[in-house]
Amino acid sequence: MSDGFRRPTWRQSVSVLAVLATTACAGSGSPTSPALMNAAAGSTAIAGSSATAPQTGTSAIVLEPTSDGGFGFEAGELNGVSGRFVKLEGTITGYNFEPGECMPGSDPFAGLSCVLFGDGPGMFKRAHAGNTAFTTCNCTVDGIGGPDDSFILKISYPPATPPNYPDGFTKFTFQDGTGALATLRGQGTLNFTDLSVNFSYHFAGRP
Repeated sequence: MSDGFRRPTWRQSVSVLAVLATTACAGSGSPTSPALMNAAAGSTAIAGSSATAPQTGTSAIVLEPTSDGGFGFEAGELNGVSGRFVKLEGTITGYNFEPGECMPGSDPFAGLSCVLFGDGPGMFKRAHAGNTAFTTCNCTVDGIGGPDDSFILKISYPPATPPNYPDGFTKFTFQDGTGALATLRGQGTLNFTDLSVNFSYHFAGRP
C-alpha cells in the first residue's frame, strides 16, 4: 500500500474489549508482568463527541486472533520497520503501530501474543528502551481521516520501579498528523486504576 503499512492479515475480528494495563519497562531487557487485565466479549465502538472544540473521546484496545494462531496483537512492518499493530475502536479507530519485536509463542502470564512488554516468549520487545515511545496511528478521529492519513502518539510510560504508577497514568500527546489529521492537537491518559483511556482533542483552526 502507498502508506507503507503491512497490516494484520486476519480480518475476522473477535472484537474483544481489552483495555490492558501493563507495567512499562525502563529498558527492554527484563519482562514486566501485567498489572490488571479485563476482557469482555463484544466490544462496542464509542462515538466521538460532536461538540465544539475542545472535544473529549475514549477508545478501547481490541485483542484479535493473530496469524500465527495466537491471540493478542499482530506482528507486522511499517516502512520496513518491524513492530506490532494495536487495534483501536472508539473515537480513535484504526491500527496503532509500535516499533519492536514480537517474540514467538504466548506469554507465561496471560497466554497472549505480543501484548506484554519484555523479551520472553510471546512478549513484545520494544525497539527503544526508556519511558518514552513514538507510535504511528493509521486511524480516524471521530470519523475524520482517510486511508493514508496518520498521526504520531508520543507516549510517556510510568517507570517500572516503585512507585509503579505515579498518579496511575500513562500519558500521550498527538503530533505530526498528515492529510485530514494535519491539524489534530490534544493529549490523553490511560488510567491504571479503572483502565479507562480518555483524551481531549481539537483540530486547530476549526470552530
